[in-house]
Amino acid sequence: MPASPSPTVAVSAAPGSASPSGSADPPDAVAHDSRKFGFAAKGMSNEVMAFVTVDQLDYAIETMNWDVVSTVAYFSLEATGDGTIARDAGWNAWNSDRMERLIETAHRHGSRVVISLERFAWSAGQTAAAKRLLANKTRRDRLARDVAREVARRGADGVNIDFEPIPPGQKDEFTDFVRVVRRELDRVAPGLQLTFCVVGHHESYDVGAATGPDAADAVYLMGYHYAGNWSSRAGSTAPMGGPGYDLVETVDSLLREVEPNELIVGVPYYGHTWPTAGDKLNARTQGGGSDVPFERAIRLAERYGSRYDKREQVAWVPYRARPCDGCAERWYQLYFDDARAARHKWTWIEQSDLLGTGVWTIGFEGRPGPLDAVMRDVFLEAPEE
Repeated sequence: MPASPSPTVAVSAAPGSASPSGSADPPDAVAHDSRKFGFAAKGMSNEVMAFVTVDQLDYAIETMNWDVVSTVAYFSLEATGDGTIARDAGWNAWNSDRMERLIETAHRHGSRVVISLERFAWSAGQTAAAKRLLANKTRRDRLARDVAREVARRGADGVNIDFEPIPPGQKDEFTDFVRVVRRELDRVAPGLQLTFCVVGHHESYDVGAATGPDAADAVYLMGYHYAGNWSSRAGSTAPMGGPGYDLVETVDSLLREVEPNELIVGVPYYGHTWPTAGDKLNARTQGGGSDVPFERAIRLAERYGSRYDKREQVAWVPYRARPCDGCAERWYQLYFDDARAARHKWTWIEQSDLLGTGVWTIGFEGRPGPLDAVMRDVFLEAPEE
């Protein structure tokens, strides 16, 4: 789920990549139980899944606005190549008093807590571990049992499977794993939530087969990182339009495989800044730059003044700064989803009858502020008079 470190990880890193394709006809509608997500019971129009990392547990418990979060996805427990759960910092936090407080707080507010089960395959070593796991049914089944047992033991509400991407030749094996997790969750308790993540170029997943009554309740699109340190031109990390592959095209392709009420579209609470050749929109980059959490991005926008690109639907900030003490000033450009951009995305999600949205990560906003206010306005339904 974290921002990818290199062009090979990016959803739009391969120049000229075609949009994923699926069957021409949409799948038959399937029964969808929104009670697994709980947003309707909270007076919300759509699901809002907020990812919370190990170091954001206190933020979620003490600061986050629970009114507009229907599911917290704890990131993460790591799946090993041997089909076990890694005993690392994520495991320690999962077994901490803070996690107990998070689950209690969420349930008091009518929200769900799910495990984000993570297995990356971006580097050679990660890919080897992912193949070792997925290629062996004994390992897959053991992991499914173990994660379902953890859900039951801690009184959580389900699992989000974040395997990204799926190694070549392991598409069917991943689908089998999703189905086994579904079966194991159903064994430990009724009504548990199951989702899985996909990247923008999602050809490595059989999205339709991994979603449905015997598999996942919904697919979570990581609708970000379409631009980053590999980009030759500055631009939105989650564009709604423009010359390249964008979020709207990704959603259109996914809707050839799943129903709208089976799709959650994640949005970034971060942007990206690059050194650039000048101050013109989408200027050539002159270095990889860095991701910028919303809390810092909004301060830069307030300091230098922000503009708005209606094509990509993103705020952008051209500014001059010194890269080091004693260095000459140079141009930079920051692109991020401000309140206006977030409203455009969330209104589109709501009006498209999608299941909902997600946030990577909720803590990047700092204290609840402009993004939280827009989320409340779009997704929190006014009580009937």
